[in-house]
Amino acid sequence: MVPTQLGTDAAALPFTMEELAPSFPQLEIMECLGRGGMGVVYRARQKSLNRSVALKLIAPERADDADFARRFEQEAQALAALNHQNIVAVHDFGQAGGFYFLLMEYVDGLNLRQLLQSRRLTPTEALSIVPPICDALQCAHARGIVHRDIKPENLLLDRHGVVKIADFGIAKMMEQEADSVGLTQASLAYGSTGYASPEQQEAALLDHRADIYSLGVVLYEMLTGERPKETWEPPSRRVQVDIRLDEIVHRALEKSPELRFATAADFRTQIEIVQRGSLPRSHWNSPRKAAVGVAACLLAAGAAATLKRDNMPNETHARPAVPATSKQADLNTATNELSQVFSELLESRKAQALETASDTPPNQARAQQIQRLQQRMEQLQALITELSNHSPPPTDAP
Repeated sequence: MVPTQLGTDAAALPFTMEELAPSFPQLEIMECLGRGGMGVVYRARQKSLNRSVALKLIAPERADDADFARRFEQEAQALAALNHQNIVAVHDFGQAGGFYFLLMEYVDGLNLRQLLQSRRLTPTEALSIVPPICDALQCAHARGIVHRDIKPENLLLDRHGVVKIADFGIAKMMEQEADSVGLTQASLAYGSTGYASPEQQEAALLDHRADIYSLGVVLYEMLTGERPKETWEPPSRRVQVDIRLDEIVHRALEKSPELRFATAADFRTQIEIVQRGSLPRSHWNSPRKAAVGVAACLLAAGAAATLKRDNMPNETHARPAVPATSKQADLNTATNELSQVFSELLESRKAQALETASDTPPNQARAQQIQRLQQRMEQLQALITELSNHSPPPTDAP
């Protein structure tokens, strides 16, 4: 399995099997898998353990580039420091016969790009891919490592469906030195067009939230079949998916890093909420529980009164009563929508409080978030109105 997007033109192969053999006597080079931005990848058999491995060599045109060689070695150190089931493992690295090399886990399967080109993923399949990626990113981020190039080509799926992140070749071991304004130092921005975060495109300071943005792009692409453009429609307007995914994608793709998910673990939590079809226990703090509880009680009381009227014989009804099961379904939908809106409202209030405390004026991204919240409130009002329209008109007293 190729850990990057690679070509396989045999006539353009940089090294023949015979040229490589003297430098890697411990390996039996089987075939060239292709080329990527960081080098050339071969499938080989490690003789001592009789296992398939991926041998990654520095791109030949970069062999004399000292800076690139250092980045290649940095990739090896970054990967070797990680031990996670959803990250391609590094078995060995170094120099041999003039080659910089990585000896990596061989993933027998295909990458996400190949899967997306072969067929359209269902929403359930798309959502199942995100949590393990979040887990792997959380592991890397906790060690100060930012991938910087999350895209379908770098997300591998083995024959058992296990997802693995490959190619930390442009990962940055984040320095913990603070400059005069207390910001973490960052190196040059890297990434792939269409997936790189706004701060990467602007070569600005960046951190782990750049990976969260890129994963948001991948999620949108898995759900809709296209990458989000400068102006893009929420997933639920393109395909039939849970409306709560709209806000998740919006938050992941916020242009301002501070408005995105704070961690990959937070991203995973929100995806799992949609997978379970419920709200997380952590959402039920006292203010939220009180607000949602009161609103839900009001809705329930109205529905109960409606059901009572429907069950009483009354010839003055102008239209037939809606079945109780239908009303209960509408009530459940309205309550879930209401809970989600309150959740978003409190998040917005929290963010506003943080801005006030730090004397930071609201930015354009904040204004857009508030506008989306207003739209959600209008959607909720329309839903409640639709629910009330199911009720028969009140009758005159006898």
